[in-house]
Parts: sequence; C-alpha cells; structure tokens
Amino acid sequence: MSWQDIAITVITFLLAVMLLPQLQDVLHRGAVVNFFTASFTSLLAYVLSVVFASLGLWISVIGQTTVASIWFLLAYFSVRNVRDNQYPDKSLFFVARDFLSVWMMGTAFSLSGFARKIFR
Repeated sequence: MSWQDIAITVITFLLAVMLLPQLQDVLHRGAVVNFFTASFTSLLAYVLSVVFASLGLWISVIGQTTVASIWFLLAYFSVRNVRDNQYPDKSLFFVARDFLSVWMMGTAFSLSGFARKIFR
C-alpha cells in the first residue's frame, strides 16, 4: 500500500460522498441527470478502476468502483424517472434511444455552429 493508493482512495470516496445527495434526489424526488453524461462517466470510471488494478492500487480500485457504480445508478434511475413520467408504456431501451437521438442532434448542432465560426 502506497501513499498514492491512499490519496486516490480518499479523493474517490470524497467524490462518491458528494454524489450521494444527487443520487438521493434521483431516487426519491424524481430528479433527472443527463443520461449520457452519467453513463459515459460511469464507463470511464470503471475503465479507470481496471487501470488502478493493473497498477496494483487495490484500495483505489474499491474507491473508483464505488464512484463508477454511483454514476451508473444515476444514469439508470434518471432514465427510469423519465420513462415513468413521460413514457409510462415504453421500455427503458426506448427512452435511452430517444435520449441518444436528442444527444446526437444537439451535438451536431453544436459542432455545426462551431464549424461556422471557424470558417467565417
């Protein structure tokens, strides 16, 4: 166990603790976070857990996996809340696919605006 392992673990557990109020809002108040932000953050945090494992930072793996799991729960329950409120007869997959299409259109709009500014 190195000081880096302890420092990374303390920081990741603090990040996890800071996410708990958001998770409580999503679970009990029907709040919604951006599905793709939460799901991609979760995915990248799990990848970072694998990196920590490859470095032998085992305590950091536990902390990072905790953060990744909270982000995953935020993504899942946000989609569930949207489905329950706006699409009660649809599947979670339908809602996630709808979010994907909106996200793709928003990204395309942002990129086209950025490209217009560059070419002016």
